[in-house]
Amino acid sequence: MNKHILVMCTGNSCRSIIAEALINAKLEGFRAKSCGTAPIGKVNENAKKVLKNHGIWNDSYHSKHLDELVEKKFDLVVTVCDHAKEKCPIFPKPLPKIHEGFIDPHGKDYDAFESTYEEIRKRLLPRIKAIFSGDVKNLRSDDLICYCKKVDKATIEQAIDEGADTLFKIKESTKACTGSSCKESNPLKRCCAKEINTLIKSKGKKMKKNVFKTTEGIKIQFSGAVAKEQIVKMVENCATGQCECMSENTKKKIDDMQVDGKDGDVKLHLKGDISKEEIETALSKSKVLNKT
Repeated sequence: MNKHILVMCTGNSCRSIIAEALINAKLEGFRAKSCGTAPIGKVNENAKKVLKNHGIWNDSYHSKHLDELVEKKFDLVVTVCDHAKEKCPIFPKPLPKIHEGFIDPHGKDYDAFESTYEEIRKRLLPRIKAIFSGDVKNLRSDDLICYCKKVDKATIEQAIDEGADTLFKIKESTKACTGSSCKESNPLKRCCAKEINTLIKSKGKKMKKNVFKTTEGIKIQFSGAVAKEQIVKMVENCATGQCECMSENTKKKIDDMQVDGKDGDVKLHLKGDISKEEIETALSKSKVLNKT
């Protein structure tokens, strides 16, 4: 399914047209439209020339106002000039927005348009890909991680540097939702917990697992970069036979499995005549816990 991108600038004759064409030609799974806050009404001849020379011009590209596209559904709004960023309208539904400014080549020679083409290709396209893939390592510091609370990557990383090494501590420090509230405004239509956990891991914080023998069986304490949903998923996979980390003999010994706690501090209680060594072996093989 295509993701739909709206690219905005002021005149919609140079930068936004070039960006529209590049997204359509170079990003598989994405479709772009462009518009202007004060459209000139025609595509700059040098903008058309540079796109033709690169083999990605389409006669459907034209300079237009947002009014032509207001009924269209978009997953992301991109502004490519400061004026468009300031004048970016409020859309009926909450839409994620980013700004990536480029020098206006209008009125300059052809080489300036080639430079703009290359800058858009090098800077904007990888950023869009990172946003829609959840690739937080390649996001800019001002890109949002938690969309509903408007918490960006830099704020999350600062909190981690100051000692926030669990989702719960990140939420306390930054007000990021770490739950389901982002689903409407996040381009990926999911909460921000996965991206936050990735940042925690990338900055040296790992999930910790402590296994204890109890009178009823085994208790496993998970801390650090762990979401409660992650442990629930692991238990569900085990119960339905979708995992191969635990031997059939060990599974038969388990009478009950219960998960409690919160993100960053999750406990898994296993009832039955099972050994600590059996569970530690199973945890080391779990695809849910050990995937990157």
